[in-house]
Amino acid sequence: MWTVNLIGFILCAAAVILMAANFSYRYKENMASTLPVAYAALGLTMYVLAIIGTLRGVFVEASLYIVLSVISFFMDKKKNAESKRLEALGKSILSPEVIGLIVTSVIMGFLTSGLAFSWWDDINFWSQDAKQIFYLNGFAGKYGNVSPEFGDYPPAGSLYKCMFLFTGLGKYRENLQFLGYFVTNTIFMMPLFGVVKKAADKFSGAKKNVLTVFCFAAMVLFPGIFNGIIYYGTPADVTMAIVYGALLLTLWSGRRGKENTGNEDFYYIKIFLYASVLLLTKSVGAEWAAFAFIFGIVFGQKNMRKYIVSAASSFMVYGSWLCFCFINRRVAKLTGAGIRFATSGDYVVPANTMDKAGFFMKGFWLLPMHGDSNPTIDVSAGAMLIVMILFIVYLCHINVTGKKDTAKLAIFVVATALVAYGIIFLAHISIFQTEDQYLDAYAMSLSIARYGCPFMLGGVYLLAGVLYNESGVLKNTKALAAAFLVFVFLTADYKGFLFYINGYRDVAEKNRAYIEDMIGENGKKLVDTVSSVDELPGKRVLVMRDGHLSYWVHNAYINKAASPVALVYDVFMTESDDPSSIVSKLLASHASYLYIEDNDEISKDLFLPLLKEGSKFESCRIYKIENSGRGVTLE
Repeated sequence: MWTVNLIGFILCAAAVILMAANFSYRYKENMASTLPVAYAALGLTMYVLAIIGTLRGVFVEASLYIVLSVISFFMDKKKNAESKRLEALGKSILSPEVIGLIVTSVIMGFLTSGLAFSWWDDINFWSQDAKQIFYLNGFAGKYGNVSPEFGDYPPAGSLYKCMFLFTGLGKYRENLQFLGYFVTNTIFMMPLFGVVKKAADKFSGAKKNVLTVFCFAAMVLFPGIFNGIIYYGTPADVTMAIVYGALLLTLWSGRRGKENTGNEDFYYIKIFLYASVLLLTKSVGAEWAAFAFIFGIVFGQKNMRKYIVSAASSFMVYGSWLCFCFINRRVAKLTGAGIRFATSGDYVVPANTMDKAGFFMKGFWLLPMHGDSNPTIDVSAGAMLIVMILFIVYLCHINVTGKKDTAKLAIFVVATALVAYGIIFLAHISIFQTEDQYLDAYAMSLSIARYGCPFMLGGVYLLAGVLYNESGVLKNTKALAAAFLVFVFLTADYKGFLFYINGYRDVAEKNRAYIEDMIGENGKKLVDTVSSVDELPGKRVLVMRDGHLSYWVHNAYINKAASPVALVYDVFMTESDDPSSIVSKLLASHASYLYIEDNDEISKDLFLPLLKEGSKFESCRIYKIENSGRGVTLE
């Protein structure tokens, strides 16, 4: 099976590069522009196949695309078409974007080969989700998804990470999730690389090559300026921010008066694909997609009908995910909490609101977004916002975009900043109001950086793209080539990056011991038991324990280890429960199986009446829950 997975991955990678090269040849765009489009198409293909439980069918799809491309190559009847197309394809495949991506991916894969998950959100959901998709060959069915509290979180990031898990030579290797995350982010940085490289292209020979390498390195370091979690976790917010920036830059490049009439259809395809990936990366992507589509309307579109179709189609893709979640009962606790806050009418402002406001302001203005301390310049969210405003003033001064468009750009940036950070603060005094860790400026700064990343990273992505997209009309383009490099290399998170490629090894053993301790002996026994039963992957197992003890944090680590089996938890109380209340808990869990953790057998009398005739009560074993018209039995 591992050979199929590895060959399949290679075919998918080849298909993406070939598709990008074909787009580049047909629409006369560089690989930096077409590579993320092809990668987005791969993501949507995987999404459709995962829904029907045939994810590895993407290997067949990739093979078919390669075969059809070869056939179309030889069927082209235009004069000298074969030689021209072959030359163009070769140039595209050997472009700096492709070579840089492959070389960097191999190097980063080697350097991060021992990286393991330690960030809470990865432990609690993201790593579990990709792992389950990998083993199940798609999404779990009704009540079968891991970490049910986060069931409706969109799957794009997990699907991309799962693709790289296919290279694990028959084993699940979680470091490959980090590689998939890195490659995904880097690919969606390519549109910015393409426009920044225009300034480097003004040079020739060795200078041009060196600048191109440095520009690519800057793209790798760029996201870390805005969020340092990427160096020890896989936050979807950063991927969402990068895709948002790519979408904004695409909309800017195709605004009315600047559109490429020969590429009209491809332009709207790009909008649809980028917006779909954005919406499928995280639920709040709907907010950022709405901002992006407003941006597109503000700057005008040549064909509004096609624009509306692209926007509506991307939201239909997201709607398909919501329908899938509804059918399979995947509802996140934060989704439910948000709905309750919005509809109950009984919201009360928490007493510590002013305290949180103070920490919010301090975290926003004074503490670096990446959360680290470097010998260079560490930039806070507030400082970067000021830089963005000053940059817009500079754009107005040099009049590279026209005064009217620059004014619109300024209004859009300020308006989205007010809305985005206003929503973030409201979230901290509403759905996050019980989380006291935010009564600290440092924790608040990390939260602001994370949830505000689409605005900040996406906004700087756009503004840099605006300037460099017009670099051809500027006089001093050679100085401009160095400007972006200076900005990135002065503000990058070197401490985080060095930890990412090597420093993690110093704490790897400590983290491993901590994770084993959090799982515990009973947890390890639970994981071993559910992993030994072939029919359990994709099924929900209810774990019942003594209710006098607390297990919540431990459960997250156990869930991660047990994936692809979905575990949910409840407790028994010998002094208050009886067989009928146990039945109610079994039914409320929607579980297909039961695991009782009770080494002292204090709950024996609660479960004995439910056991099927001939079965005996045993701790730490799997019981199948049978719900017939005559009642619930355990087998």
